[in-house]
Amino acid sequence: MGEHNKRSGSGFVRCRLPWANAGVTTFKMQNDLEKLGWRLEFDDSFIGHVGGLWLRELGEQRQFAFIAQEMHSNRNGVVHGGMLMTFTDRAMGQTARLTAMATRSATISIAHQFLAPVKIGDVVEIAPQITKVTARLVFVTGTAFVGDTPVASAQGVFRVSHSAP
Repeated sequence: MGEHNKRSGSGFVRCRLPWANAGVTTFKMQNDLEKLGWRLEFDDSFIGHVGGLWLRELGEQRQFAFIAQEMHSNRNGVVHGGMLMTFTDRAMGQTARLTAMATRSATISIAHQFLAPVKIGDVVEIAPQITKVTARLVFVTGTAFVGDTPVASAQGVFRVSHSAP
């Protein structure tokens, strides 16, 4: 299977899965991710409509991923920018909520920069970084990668709440 992980200068451990874009089934991809410590987070709300997201925790670092599927494609045959925006928003918002030990979080603002196209069959990963935490706000940044290639970056501000929904 080859090398599965690579440590970058930031300490972020990215998957190095050899099957991306090689005609391997999504089922095989999912099994390989599970063997590497990823778990699929099911969601019966909006995120469920895009296939759910994968989560892995290495120490105190949370990493998120999704497998680019046909349902994520645009008319150009690559992943739609809206999917990348959904992915980064969810990963950064969940990181903000969990870091602040809050019961809820909501996106106040988020900015995205698209850096490279994502092909169907790619695994996209992000490890959001907290830059500042106040009583009600969490500032987060992150870069999404396919292997060693950055494909999108984002910066966001999230409102957190410690009250019951």
